[in-house]
Amino acid sequence: MHFLRQSSELPGPKGLPLLGNLLQIDLPKLHLILEEWADRYGDMYRFRLANKAVVVIGNPELIQQVLRDRPQSFRRGGSIEQISRELGTHGVFAAEGEQWRRQRALTMQAFKPEQLRRFFPTLRAITERLQARWSQLAEAGNPLAVDKDWMRFTVDVTTQFAFGYDINLLENENADFQRHLESQLPGLNRWANAPFPYWHYFKLPSDRAMEKSLVAIKETINGFVRQTRERLAQQPERAGQPANFLETLLQARDENGAGLSDEEITGNVFTILIAGEDTTAHTLSWLLHLLCEHPDVQRKLQQEADAALGGHALPPDLGVLENMPYLEAVALETLRLKNVAPILFLEPNQDVELNGVTIPQGTLLMLLNRYNALQDANFSAASQFRPDRWLDADPASCPHNRSAFTPFGAGPRFCPGRSLAMLEIKMAIAMMARNFTVTPVDTGQPVRELFSFTMMPENLQVRFKKRQALSIRHDGIEPLASSGV
Repeated sequence: MHFLRQSSELPGPKGLPLLGNLLQIDLPKLHLILEEWADRYGDMYRFRLANKAVVVIGNPELIQQVLRDRPQSFRRGGSIEQISRELGTHGVFAAEGEQWRRQRALTMQAFKPEQLRRFFPTLRAITERLQARWSQLAEAGNPLAVDKDWMRFTVDVTTQFAFGYDINLLENENADFQRHLESQLPGLNRWANAPFPYWHYFKLPSDRAMEKSLVAIKETINGFVRQTRERLAQQPERAGQPANFLETLLQARDENGAGLSDEEITGNVFTILIAGEDTTAHTLSWLLHLLCEHPDVQRKLQQEADAALGGHALPPDLGVLENMPYLEAVALETLRLKNVAPILFLEPNQDVELNGVTIPQGTLLMLLNRYNALQDANFSAASQFRPDRWLDADPASCPHNRSAFTPFGAGPRFCPGRSLAMLEIKMAIAMMARNFTVTPVDTGQPVRELFSFTMMPENLQVRFKKRQALSIRHDGIEPLASSGV
């Protein structure tokens, strides 16, 4: 006879009446707290946020099962969809069911390999700006809070890829637009993890600031949409040949011939802006931090960059990046140790059974998306930064459990921007390795992990030094064309 347990019978930390475990949760450390509780209570446990029941899953096979069964059996946490609709930012990230299937099919058209190949010269030109900026910093010997520069770089890339618009934060440092973007994910994190929607009754100063920034972002997006519609109307020969993400959305049609609504277009443009900025920028910051801690890895990466790039300061074409296996290994090892999406928030669409446990419909599930990649049972010497593990021809000598490695999710809803993110990471780091040596700056505080819907480094500063005795060719690149807004 098969006996099922109720989720309420799972082990977990003791809480208080009414409040549950609310006082034990420090939101900026949420992922660390949940990972520590997994060590203590096992790879499936429960806790409560006031009246909200939460089940945490750390078992890699169960996580894969949940991700494969989306969107039929599981959906993103309902609060996220509700909040995105309330804010008017509802796109493919928060959509569910048939609406998700339709939007996913249309938005994926923008990430086809041929689109990325066409985008490469633009990405190269933006990376050359970053190189010039760091060259000035290196000559002055100034330290850099590098996460801000990575944010500028990824926003420049994303706005060019999404709209064909050259916002050029690397040279102009338009702090307002960047500041508006940076306020969104912390606000979403605060609202999504609140025990009740307090903002319906009173708003904190940070909530009002987030909403004010969102108005500014939407005004910019609406300007991009108007401008692109006008350009497409004036150039009918462009039909069927979209040059960027927004043109793809405006021209896309499903099997019934229907396009996306204005609300869906705004939501998906907002999604790519926010997702394209934070996750890639934080991954790049963590990668530099790990190179600072492991100069031997940095030297090996520099040797590969010297051999692959030859006399070029930046990769001259996409083929060069595809011929840098150690660079990819460094990126994968960074994603394993410092997965910037360490928690996934889901819920079941109906009562489900997972590993002999009945979980009621609507229960909040927190999937530990990084935890398993840090366990020796899944990766040998899992706590150590070893890029070579991804190059080992004999898996038995360096065992991997690939189901424990899900930095871009898995199943039908894996991250659609994975290829663009990896291209950005490899392009920027190839440039850095060819031209600079990066060293840490002692701020008096340790570099810490800070969770704010994504996981970012706190107290990270670095210093760039130009590499000596290099014969590097600096190719002339035409300036990027600005379409205005």
